[in-house]
Amino acid sequence: MAKKKLVPFRIEDDWLQDLYALAGTYGVSPDDVIRQSLPDAAVVRLFFQCKSYLTDLKWDEVAAVGRDAIRDHLRTTYMNGLKKHLERLGVDIGASGDDVETAKKRAIEEMQADTDRPLIFQLPKAQEDSVYLGYLYDAWKRANADEPGYTVTEVDVDASASVRAGDPDLPQRVWAVLKDDNIV
Repeated sequence: MAKKKLVPFRIEDDWLQDLYALAGTYGVSPDDVIRQSLPDAAVVRLFFQCKSYLTDLKWDEVAAVGRDAIRDHLRTTYMNGLKKHLERLGVDIGASGDDVETAKKRAIEEMQADTDRPLIFQLPKAQEDSVYLGYLYDAWKRANADEPGYTVTEVDVDASASVRAGDPDLPQRVWAVLKDDNIV
């Protein structure tokens, strides 16, 4: 059975705040990120075995390879997410900032033009959050194309919702875009 030993770990406060943000983005705890960033026992053993044959091999070189791999993976993940986001808005990665703003404006206008099923709760959030706008617009288009799993449906609004607090005259039922029976 493997023994465990508690070792203190110090990290600068700025790094820790960034780590909390990064961990939250990916749905893991900062402790898990730290644990997964450390080499496992097999890697350490392999390093010392290689060191027997390559005497000039340094641990910091090995660690740099790991850091570079993590950076490349995160860059690739970010670029793939950005491409998908832009595709949902109908533009590609080569689009200018003006093209993206025009696409966002067009998406909002198209959804606002559906006066028979106004998205009075979802559109304000979409106007504030570009990523949410992309998801909402994509789901809205799919619902209008009758794609399975996507609908624009009336849903009940919780009378105690914080949104209603400022405007008690809001309706009890509103239109919303749903994916697999969950509000987008």
